[in-house]
Amino acid sequence: MVVLHGTLRNATEYLGTWREWAQRTGRAVLAPHFDRRTWPGARSYNLGNVLDAAGEPNPRPAWAFTALRHLIDQARQRADLAEPTWDLFGHSAGAQFAHRYALLGADPTLGRVVAAGAGWFTVPDPRIAWPYGTGHRRLGIDDAALRRFTRHPLLLVRGDHDRERDEHLRVGPSADAQGRTRWDRAAHMLAAGRAHDPFCTWELLDIPQAGHHEHQIAPIVQDRWTRAGHRNPDPPPGRHRAADERTLMDSSSDPHQVEGELFSLKRHGFGAVSL
Repeated sequence: MVVLHGTLRNATEYLGTWREWAQRTGRAVLAPHFDRRTWPGARSYNLGNVLDAAGEPNPRPAWAFTALRHLIDQARQRADLAEPTWDLFGHSAGAQFAHRYALLGADPTLGRVVAAGAGWFTVPDPRIAWPYGTGHRRLGIDDAALRRFTRHPLLLVRGDHDRERDEHLRVGPSADAQGRTRWDRAAHMLAAGRAHDPFCTWELLDIPQAGHHEHQIAPIVQDRWTRAGHRNPDPPPGRHRAADERTLMDSSSDPHQVEGELFSLKRHGFGAVSL
């Protein structure tokens, strides 16, 4: 399970809202931290660092999506995780990252995706230029890619009180074409998916009394997944569930690395782990 922070880059706080759920369900939760120095601004984080400042595609090794995939592989190895798939929860800027990962990540191990409180979206419409739509002459988002995207299990989540045009919300003609608020834009994204593909599998979940706050939204998603039976198997014999707080630092020299914190009870000695 991967949890993506918003524009405040507060991965540790996000991990905190998922810790009790991880303990209760036995699932490992990884909270990556995309720091502002390495991944500055929306282009590098929200949009996955797919394009450079001139609008030309970056090489895939430089994508934030690729960095996340490498971090997941590292976490699996260090925490001895054997699950074949992983789920992705993103809130706010993290929700933008999450749905674009589903679109461009080309990751067959990706399971359910939750995009909660996204400020705006990349809609599955090649007639609209990237990043508001999928039209880009060099990204190669063809009909097959769009069909995989619209049929991937994506849950769009919006809080009933998340209807303000605050300082973090992108505004302008292209963004406002999706609606004036996050509430409106989530509905627009669902409609765009269904308009492009009548077999679109996306869902929209409204959360009463919730604003633009991850701690108000996460428990509802956690309960939904728990009731749906999303639970990792018990650890093998000899492995313990007792959590222990320790730190492991990534010594990689890759300039596009990303750190993360992992909460896992799958292996003795692992609690919140920095990768």
